[in-house]
Amino acid sequence: MFESKAAGRSSHFWRLIIASAAILAVVLSAVVFLLQQSGPGEAPLTGILRKGDPDYQWYKKYIRLKEPQVKMTSSFSGNRLVLFSAIIENRGERKVDVVEVGLSFFNYDDLVSTTVKTAIRPGAASRTPPIETFEERGFTLYLEDLPEEWLALHAEMAIHGIRFVDF
Repeated sequence: MFESKAAGRSSHFWRLIIASAAILAVVLSAVVFLLQQSGPGEAPLTGILRKGDPDYQWYKKYIRLKEPQVKMTSSFSGNRLVLFSAIIENRGERKVDVVEVGLSFFNYDDLVSTTVKTAIRPGAASRTPPIETFEERGFTLYLEDLPEEWLALHAEMAIHGIRFVDF
């Protein structure tokens, strides 16, 4: 008596699905391409104060690493990597927009290798605002190219360089 016919899909439905999937693939490809282009091509940083500079010597007592952590882990491809994380504490009167961290690798008490990484840097790709006065900012770095002679015994990090935001 009351029979309902199963509503069939129109021929336009499949065309619409295929067209939508193609548009989505093109948009995602463009986003990935643009993100890859902006990363490695960043301009080199200038104006960084390091050890030996009087302004660095004066300000280093106001900026420090709080709760530093070093962890050994492995990547998805099975390679060893070391994660460095901490909170940068700016207790001084100047805004800081670049913080370099020195990473040191030890076998017992013997220094095996050191490297410098930029923990905080300005730019559109990083979307990191400057560290205001009396503000804290966390960061995490990883290092995959580990020294071959390092026995994974001990690693440390310390502030290596800073740059102030111009007033």
